[in-house]
Amino acid sequence: MQSDFTVLVTAEEAFPAFERAVLGARAHIIAGFRIFDMRTKLRSPEAQKIGETWFDLLAYVVGKGVRFDLVVSDFDPDMASDLHRTAAQTVQQGRDLAKATGADDNQLRVRSHLHPARAGLLPRLFFAPAALRYRRKYQDDGEAQTSGLPELHTVSHHQKVAVIDDEILYAGGLDLNERRFDTKDHELPAHLSWSDVQVIARGPAARETRLHLESFEDVVAGKAAPSPARHLMRTLSTPRKVQIPFLSPRTLLREIEQAHIDAFRNARHLIHIETQFLRSAPIAEALAKAAETNPHLRAIIVLPGTPMELAYEEHTGLDVRYGLAQARSALDRLRDSLGERLLLCAPVRPVMAARETRATLAGSPLIHVHNKVLVKDRDYVLIGSANLNGRSMRWDTELAIATTDPAAVDAARRKLAQHWWFDPLPDVARDPETAFDWWKDRIIKNGHMLPEKRSGYLVPYDLTANAELEQPLPGVTEDIV
Repeated sequence: MQSDFTVLVTAEEAFPAFERAVLGARAHIIAGFRIFDMRTKLRSPEAQKIGETWFDLLAYVVGKGVRFDLVVSDFDPDMASDLHRTAAQTVQQGRDLAKATGADDNQLRVRSHLHPARAGLLPRLFFAPAALRYRRKYQDDGEAQTSGLPELHTVSHHQKVAVIDDEILYAGGLDLNERRFDTKDHELPAHLSWSDVQVIARGPAARETRLHLESFEDVVAGKAAPSPARHLMRTLSTPRKVQIPFLSPRTLLREIEQAHIDAFRNARHLIHIETQFLRSAPIAEALAKAAETNPHLRAIIVLPGTPMELAYEEHTGLDVRYGLAQARSALDRLRDSLGERLLLCAPVRPVMAARETRATLAGSPLIHVHNKVLVKDRDYVLIGSANLNGRSMRWDTELAIATTDPAAVDAARRKLAQHWWFDPLPDVARDPETAFDWWKDRIIKNGHMLPEKRSGYLVPYDLTANAELEQPLPGVTEDIV
């Protein structure tokens, strides 16, 4: 596990650190992102001396002779037309970069990749009416260009990672575009807030990740075995040999899921989780069983008060409704097992909302949680791109890195915890044996206080919010959401 492990909270810290790492590249940069927009503004003083955007930064680095290799995730053109367009836009930016720098294909590659897994014929026929509605919507907008039976590519590459010179690894949950930028003070309006966590690490995980990035396209296509790795964890899948009746791909690696299960089993006092989604039945079951075995185990879980697509886009489609039902099932299992030893909380801005909506909680606007964090006691921190849902645990291409180095764990724990509180935390709030009671007391009080009186961003999570929209789908795999 990594000993050189620096946690970066929100893009305010992560983007400048990434820029500096890229500026320092000597030989090569290889990266894989869900979204990478070269129009993103530069934030570090060092990079701003070169230009205004990531296009300028990359042009400068490529101009020095550094090789740049980027793959972004492509998406189903019917069900995710906007993301499909975003991928094509990045590829065009790569062409423009090649033209501006004169770099050839050996030095500069920017491409998109669509995971080859798609639904089998039977589920494609079943979901065709919904997919065709999406297609007609985008065709009406003059966007979609597909025809015939929808393909239903159900899997994506969700990793957000870069390796510089086999020495520096940049990994976590943060894509690169202006939408992902927020500060640790979360002063932007709720619909623009974006809490996220990234890591800069040095050591053998960097080279292992480079090997992963060079091979994962062949791996998910079934043409190669996953590259060996001891210092990073992945989720990888590939199409089934007989796909006709199946919606799901075949899981190749579920290392991130197993890392969580192992951490729960070995925990003594406190599990701290921050995640965009907690919908995975195996994850919930593993934590519940660990708590039943160990009566001293407690859990603090930070979640968004409402999923983003529902809170800000008012999307109430079947996917959102099923996701809510899966979250309810997972949280009910944890509540039944842990009882008073479970603390569910959500962050809000410390201001009064103009009115009560799905984008508010405790009278305040939500802060969107996109973090993917696990902290166990004093001895383990894991950060990556995977949410605690079936899709991230079994389907999508994901990458995470962990540390057990005592100094790195201590620094990461302090950094992650302090992010949610206004004043410096006392020792009692950081100690895994005492933190739960301290956090629970103040979070409950925050829920009853006026925003300006609160001690931090966190308030109690509302288990009843959006309950009327929950829609179980018996027989449908949980991994789709």
